[in-house]
Amino acid sequence: MRGAANLRRAALTAATASVAVLAGMLPGTPSAATGPDGAVELAYTCRFTPGTAAGPGTAGASASATPGPGAGSGSDAGVTEDATVTVHQDYPATGAVGARIQPGPLTVEVALGKDAAGAVLPTGTASATATGSLTARVTQGPSAADAVWSGLRAASTPTAGGLDLTFTGDAAALSVTAPGTVRFDAGRLDMVVYAAPGATAPPTGSSAPAQPESAGTGGPGAAAGGGSAPDTAATGTSADGSADGAAKDSTGTAAGNAPATAASGGATAACTPKDGQSTLLGEVGVLRKPVASPPSRHGTGPAGATGAGTGSAAPGPSTGAATAEADRHGTIALAAPAHSGISTCPDPPKGEPDQQILDQQPRPPGSFNIPVAPEDRQAECTFLTGLSNVGKQNGASVINDLDDHPALTDVTQTGVWIGFQEDGSLYSEFDSVATLALPPSDSTFLTFGFMPTSAVLTLTQVGPLTLVIVGSSGSDYITTTTVYGKLQLRLSRIEVNGTPLDVGANCRTVRPLDIKLVGIDKSNTAGAGGVIKPTDYNEISGGPLSQSGLVIPPFTGCTAHGDNVDALLTASISGNDNSLNLIQGPLCIPSADLNCHPEIQYPTPPHR
Repeated sequence: MRGAANLRRAALTAATASVAVLAGMLPGTPSAATGPDGAVELAYTCRFTPGTAAGPGTAGASASATPGPGAGSGSDAGVTEDATVTVHQDYPATGAVGARIQPGPLTVEVALGKDAAGAVLPTGTASATATGSLTARVTQGPSAADAVWSGLRAASTPTAGGLDLTFTGDAAALSVTAPGTVRFDAGRLDMVVYAAPGATAPPTGSSAPAQPESAGTGGPGAAAGGGSAPDTAATGTSADGSADGAAKDSTGTAAGNAPATAASGGATAACTPKDGQSTLLGEVGVLRKPVASPPSRHGTGPAGATGAGTGSAAPGPSTGAATAEADRHGTIALAAPAHSGISTCPDPPKGEPDQQILDQQPRPPGSFNIPVAPEDRQAECTFLTGLSNVGKQNGASVINDLDDHPALTDVTQTGVWIGFQEDGSLYSEFDSVATLALPPSDSTFLTFGFMPTSAVLTLTQVGPLTLVIVGSSGSDYITTTTVYGKLQLRLSRIEVNGTPLDVGANCRTVRPLDIKLVGIDKSNTAGAGGVIKPTDYNEISGGPLSQSGLVIPPFTGCTAHGDNVDALLTASISGNDNSLNLIQGPLCIPSADLNCHPEIQYPTPPHR
């Protein structure tokens, strides 16, 4: 009998050790890896058709401004110019059949020389801005599809030395039904360019190049806009409603890959890559999916039916790119846009910021505080999603999966600090509290490369999160946003090859995880020109928040059939070589009617 007991203990030990790779948070999560990242420079030919000098609502614009010498004057007049187009985008190295393939955030730089810019812009133009869409040709073997990544927006740029536009936005996800290499090539670029005597932004209600209804619209939630609003990008934290107007720009319904229209007064451009060059943007190697994800452990009914803590789960149906109807082309399925179906926020979160954290802020002497009384606090909310990377397992896993009842993050401002720094610039600090009640997350993987293992991981917020935004004034400064808080990590409902392995109801880390997510906005530095790049975080428009060196404490309270397995989990998971990489969507502020309608936009998840 002792031999049988030893065999049972050995099997239990092996199975429990395999649970360590659970450090992931959702099904089927491969190791973090990147594909052919970097910049791809291409030669394009652009056919410009002039419109009026600027779109409606652009200050100082005149509808009768004189076109440049090559622009012509008839309704069908146009000019063709060469342009250098540089595409910056990351791709995952690998994918799985049936799983989401998510290209990274998109930056497209379009450069026309001084002579070319003079031929297409009205005389006297001092700055220009634009909206646009890029068509990517997606192929896998004989299958091919055109993915139109719309909602691209370029903030104001001077035109004295030529026309240099920097578009930013998101790319739509897709999936395939067969293994093999998926190739992405750059195709047609459509633009609407707005010229003005002074700095401007794409006018509210401008006609951004729209994509076919059957294709993706720039990633999850792009029906609400796709990219950050350029007017927000130019001002950092503008809340005048312009970002919301911009978010509605890309909801057109033009069919096919038609060029943008000049209904709002901008000059349109239809650009195509020149022959004789490689247009490859990236490739993803797709493998057969190793194991099917188990059914959601928190139901298949309306989102928000279950969850963790007291935060708000998004009501309404959970669609998302993986569950919404897709546009299929052979083995390729272009993801339909994911919709939150939410257009307002719950009541403001309760509580106060951590005073110890607030006391550590580097305020200049003489700074004064303008508190917001609890009864005057306004509701704000957004969606966060992203990846957790566990160093010991070299794995990346989804947090707050947008395809599985994602939870809203609720925010409210509690006070503002103002002061003057030694150089005379203004110090500004915005303090807030937030709640992030993540739903329990299923995780599935293969033990020893063949044995399916699954579990539920729960992160529970301990007290309110403290959010601090510190910025300055002038023309060259960085804005830093830091989110502080504590999350308790628990493991439960473990199954090995379909057999339950009960680790008890109290298997947890000995103390909560200390969270310190940081977002940096460099759009207001001297060299950025007010352009928010995908690497910039802005509280209003969203962006990346990350934490490196995240410490996962030892485990306690984990028993299976009377055996204490704390040490096994601690040895395999706990440590400090971990990180969080999250993406925030636009912040809905109902009191300002900002970023809430027609719905609160999902962010585009980062690729693994």
